[in-house]
Amino acid sequence: MQQSVVLKASNDGYDLIFRQAASFDEIMVDLKALLTRMQVDNTTEKQISFDMSTEGRLLTADQTKQVTQLVNRYPLFSIHKLTADVIVTADALAMIDRNTVHLVNQIIRNGQVIAVTGDVLFFGKIHEGGILRATGSIFVMGEVAGGLEAGYPDHNDAVIVSDLATVPRVRVGELLELVDLEKIATGTNVVYINDIQALDYQPLNQLKRVRPKLFTRNGGHL
Repeated sequence: MQQSVVLKASNDGYDLIFRQAASFDEIMVDLKALLTRMQVDNTTEKQISFDMSTEGRLLTADQTKQVTQLVNRYPLFSIHKLTADVIVTADALAMIDRNTVHLVNQIIRNGQVIAVTGDVLFFGKIHEGGILRATGSIFVMGEVAGGLEAGYPDHNDAVIVSDLATVPRVRVGELLELVDLEKIATGTNVVYINDIQALDYQPLNQLKRVRPKLFTRNGGHL
């Protein structure tokens, strides 16, 4: 009969694999037997840390607690990490959102705050007093008389790409400031946090220089 828990040696210690086909009760029985046997065989009093994988199974919070409590009964053993080859649907959708450029074409009126998870390509219109807020970068092709907030609340690698002539204030990550028309270039600007952790403004043709990873991620060319 195939064991529900498989022990493998690795460069960093030991891997414990919980077979997906086994029931959780079977896993707990076999895990207890394995840990007991290892404790008896361990004559060096050396601490052992396990990397545990549940393969395609997601443990519930209660099941994770049961596994942790069982391992904690053995003073020489500890859990380094507990991972699965799958994630819950909500986490997967959130990850997709964070890595997607969302097209937004709407009017944001005075007092409205439109918040988007991920990057935004904006085609609409922001009235004075309105705010477009994104966890990623903001690329503007519409009209803006309100605020632009990229990398909200603390993603300092984000950028704002926009004509800033009518934009009263910008925020990138944790930094917020009023737009100084004497600082900006004519036409489209790139707003970003520079190496001295201050908001900086560059013309559009400098985007690849100031944020090369943006092009690596999206496969772009400039």
